[in-house]
Parts: sequence; C-alpha cells; structure tokens
Amino acid sequence: MDRETWLLWLLADSQLPTGGFVASAGLEAALQAGRVNESASEAQQSSFVHFIRTSAHNQAHFALPFCSLAHEQVSQLVSCPLSGEASAEDTVVAVLDRLQQIDNYHQAMLSSNSVAMRASVAQGGGLLSLFNRGYVHARFMDDDHGRLCAQIAKRLQRLARLGEVHAHWPVVFGFVCAATGISIGHTQQLFMFQFVRQIFSAAIRLNLVGPLHAQALQCDMHLEVADLLLKCGHLRPAFDTEEDVFGESAVYTDPILELYQGMHDRLYSRIFNS
Repeated sequence: MDRETWLLWLLADSQLPTGGFVASAGLEAALQAGRVNESASEAQQSSFVHFIRTSAHNQAHFALPFCSLAHEQVSQLVSCPLSGEASAEDTVVAVLDRLQQIDNYHQAMLSSNSVAMRASVAQGGGLLSLFNRGYVHARFMDDDHGRLCAQIAKRLQRLARLGEVHAHWPVVFGFVCAATGISIGHTQQLFMFQFVRQIFSAAIRLNLVGPLHAQALQCDMHLEVADLLLKCGHLRPAFDTEEDVFGESAVYTDPILELYQGMHDRLYSRIFNS
C-alpha cells in the first residue's frame, strides 16, 4: 500500500482526534425550525436528503475553494529549491504570509455567522494540534519537505494562540494534506467526504435516520459529491484581483443555511456545538 492511501485512511477515520468539536452544520437548528421533517427516518425523508444536498453544494462552492487554494500555495512554495538556512526561512515566512491572507479572507466571509466561525476555528485548531503533536514525528516527515512543513505548522499554531491568525478548518486542512504529500484531487475528495459524513453522523444522533439507512443514503451521495467536485474543483477565492472584490469564486449558495447555522446558539436545548 502506498503512503498516500494509508494517510487518506488515517485522515478519514471518524475517531480522528481533531479537538472533539461536535458539529451538525446547522442540521439541529433546521430540524427545530421545521425545515427538516422529523419523520425523515421513515417514508418522508425528502427534507433531510434535500438538506444534505444543499449543504454539500454550499460547502463545495464556499469552503472547498479555500482548502484547494491553501493546498496549492503550500505545495508550490514548499517545493521551491532550498539553498541554505536563509532560503528555508524565507520559504517559511512566505508560506505563513500566504496562509494568513487566505485565512483572513475566510474569516471575513464568515464574519456574519459567529457559529460557523467558531466551528471552523475549533476544528482547524484541533487538526493543527494533531499535526504538530502527531504527524510531524512520523518517519516520512524526516526530509527537507517534512521538516520545512513542521516549522510552518509550529509557527502557525503559535500565531493562532497569539490571535494573529484564526486557523480556519479549510485552510488548515489544505495545509496538512499538502504537508503530508496528499494530492489536491484526493484532498478535495476527503474534504467533501468528511463534511457529508459529519451531517449523517449528526442525523443519526438526532434520531432522524437509523445507522443502517444512513449508510445507504451516504452511498447514494457519492454521485452527488463527485458531480460537485467536477464543477467546483477548479474554484479558488480570487481576492487578489480588483474585478473580484467579493470573491465570486467562493460564495454561499444557500443563505438560508447560513441563517439556520447562525441561530444555533438561540436553541433552547441542543446537543451539538454548531
């Protein structure tokens, strides 16, 4: 088995310790607001399936471009030939500056949704801690590429603790996959798979669907996600051009989802953090 496949299985593990942040991506609020039918586990499941599809569509158009751009930038900058300690330091600074730009732009686009912002920062911070405390000690990281990425990750976490960067989930995810040598295609697939699985996991805990039926529905989402990746895999947040000030390549496609996510903290009783 090749290393990339092994790492993909590790990162796809539902028990992956990324901080223990439990999120429903707004499903819990949508359920209490009546957008998702409570009898979704029986015959009337159309509202639940529709929620998953619109959520995946929104994720592919909004968060996935940030993940893809972070992966691309890290891969390009770290792969530059190094010539001495000064050059390595320059590369570290350049990568951190670029990640900070991407992270700040993602923060700006999430500024109207404090719940989604909190979830993104918590999950990103957890994954960054896992990388710094776990993956950097793996033997395959003991080369120029691995040591350079370890320096970047250590400084990125320090900046996050100082409040100078937010370390959002899509940005950190893209960085970690690039640092461990996972291709951008597999990174995008894994990013979307984890998001969809998160919603199904929340649905099971909310008693919307049973675990067996959820597996069948999750299998059916394969074609939906594959189509989204074909349509959105090339999208990047274009915040460097005057023509695209508002980042039309990274947008919310369903504002109602954003409203449901934002009202999560107003729920009288809840079992999820977001």
